[in-house]
Amino acid sequence: MRKIFRYELRRAVCNKFFLGLLVVSLYFGWQTLNSEVIKGIAHTAPFSPWSFGYYSAQVLPLLSVALLFFLWGIFSKEARRVKPLTDATPVNAGNYLMGKCAAVGAAWLLLAVCVCALGMGFLATLFGAVVSIGELLIPVLVSLLPAFVFVLGLGMAAGHIHPALILVLMPVMLSINLLPLPAEWGLFGATWFSEYPLTLETLDPAFALPASVWGIKTIFLLVGMGLIALTIRLETKSS
Repeated sequence: MRKIFRYELRRAVCNKFFLGLLVVSLYFGWQTLNSEVIKGIAHTAPFSPWSFGYYSAQVLPLLSVALLFFLWGIFSKEARRVKPLTDATPVNAGNYLMGKCAAVGAAWLLLAVCVCALGMGFLATLFGAVVSIGELLIPVLVSLLPAFVFVLGLGMAAGHIHPALILVLMPVMLSINLLPLPAEWGLFGATWFSEYPLTLETLDPAFALPASVWGIKTIFLLVGMGLIALTIRLETKSS
């Protein structure tokens, strides 16, 4: 299992596609910081958790496409051609898929950490000691974790059905922030971060999530976990 993880992680990270995804993600993050976050989101400070949460939510569609791209490498027809060889090994097919997807998750996490580090470094350079890194981590986790698990599960399920469905999901992820959904139901939360502070009575309010948002984020998390477990089970049965 560890050998599978290390091999797949090295294969995902040590190539020009990962470098390209990293450069594009950092460039888009930089543009978002300079054009929107620097002004402050919803009348909050640029270094507030609200503004940083908006930053992470804006970059998440691109990061989700990167995650789907990594999954494409697992479920593509070229990758499936070696399935008879992997089925002949003593490693269970479900465990093999689990190891590969864990490597994909680690590669994606590296991308996400780089994008978040860019944002934190940008704010720390401009505003110095007033920037609280600990406070910025909360909206990042609220945005990234449910979205990551949901997109991972959705991508795995789609890839198991047909690899082409992963390609269909890519433009969906890029445009999802534009869908006219209630702010609370946004997968990435860009609309919610930019609108909810305006409904509060205080200027630059402390960061807090209402119960409805906690519930919806939990739904995304549980659905993603369910899809991951289901795909691994189906993969085990099909071997």
